[in-house]
Amino acid sequence: MMERRAFLNGMASTAVGLLATGCTRGGLLSARVTVASEAAGRSIPTDFIGLSYESSILAPGNYFAPGNDSMLGLIRSLGKTGVIRIGGNTSEQTAWRRERASADQSDTFVITPGAVDRLAGALRVLGWRLIYGLNLARGKPEDVAAEAAYVADAFGPQLLAFQIGNEPDLFGFRVRPVGYDVEIFLREWHLFQSAITSRVPYARFAGPDTTTDLNWVAKFAAAKPSGLTLLTQHYYADGPAGASHVTLANLMRSSQQAVRLLENLRSISGKFGLRYRIVEANSIYNGGQAGVSDTLAAALWALEFMFQVATAGGAGINLHTGVKNPTENKAYTPIAPAEDGRYRATPLYYGMLAFAIAGNGTLLPVQCLTSYPQLNAFAARADDGTLRVCLINKDIAHRGRVNISLDRRYAHASILRLVGPAAEATTGVTLGDTGVDEFGRWMPSSAKILNIDRDEIIVDLPMSSAAVVSLGLNKEKIGRHA
Repeated sequence: MMERRAFLNGMASTAVGLLATGCTRGGLLSARVTVASEAAGRSIPTDFIGLSYESSILAPGNYFAPGNDSMLGLIRSLGKTGVIRIGGNTSEQTAWRRERASADQSDTFVITPGAVDRLAGALRVLGWRLIYGLNLARGKPEDVAAEAAYVADAFGPQLLAFQIGNEPDLFGFRVRPVGYDVEIFLREWHLFQSAITSRVPYARFAGPDTTTDLNWVAKFAAAKPSGLTLLTQHYYADGPAGASHVTLANLMRSSQQAVRLLENLRSISGKFGLRYRIVEANSIYNGGQAGVSDTLAAALWALEFMFQVATAGGAGINLHTGVKNPTENKAYTPIAPAEDGRYRATPLYYGMLAFAIAGNGTLLPVQCLTSYPQLNAFAARADDGTLRVCLINKDIAHRGRVNISLDRRYAHASILRLVGPAAEATTGVTLGDTGVDEFGRWMPSSAKILNIDRDEIIVDLPMSSAAVVSLGLNKEKIGRHA
């Protein structure tokens, strides 16, 4: 979550899936999609999906705990592997203590060994890995090193990396004098890194965990800090929450502004031989905006953005929850508090779940011929050869019709739809005609069968919806169009 963000400008015409011809008949948006199903493609990391949490979530000690079956079930349904990132603005207010003290300041989030042990137990249940944020803003190197040593011991190989500092490119507006720059940051970072590696010699690091200034990312990578294994960046589509320009319609039109950021990150990543990850992202910064961030539209935004990151070679993305305590409900959180101490899947969660189904295996080149940027398409080939084509219609007033041209013969085709009552719907969102319960259980009705007409499939998309079309190679009987 950010207190101030520069806004990325500019349009790019090179995004996979957005090419330029097409027509509409009677208000129906049309597109023709061709997938290079035999291409080598690019493997999507198995831990691509992630969630980002504020460090303060650890202070109560009852959220990330092995017995929190509702929360763990919802996360587990997003994938057998993934990444939890602990950090955010509240990492600047954390203090490492062997035990809580009554004299601790009320604005300090005390992290104890017990809280770390419970987090480690929860991640062992999940099988997910951890990016752990440390307090550069107000911490002391020796205290941060002691915390890092305990975390490293508790997590072992499940610890992906440490991050030192959160959004340091904004320190000059919050916790440092005006004029704080990347050179000063690097000097401070090296002090903390040296203290940590004296306790954890083989520690791995991610960074710089910045907002929008990619000069910081490039200079950080060029400094070649010892142990750096992952470049990290944040992204929000719009904001701040409450601003007059923040609307659902603008969110649905925001996809192109991310292209330049992702292409620049891809370039930096390739130049320095380091992977990059979007470790904090969501629709509207400063907690999200009700009526925008908690809607079906946000689910469609997230589904498309996750594919954009994968297309641009990203190692993964962590959708920010903004949760500071177990009962808080930020508008943009994918997993929100429910009754009886349990949790529920918000519309945004369904976008992540759709990606978990469609975005595994090998990402394939897609050509989507259309005049309408509201329509987009992505595809991936699963390990068993199944081709999954994800179709997205972000238009809030028009249906879409997509012709999928097939470059090989498939034995059967089926479809799962991500739909809701309207783009602004905050409830009633389903995937495969089914909702996700408070323990993450999702049992979709049988995927509807589609006709394969020679070498193409025609798919109708309701307004504000998405669909995952699966094409299989085995000899199952092909049913009628449903």
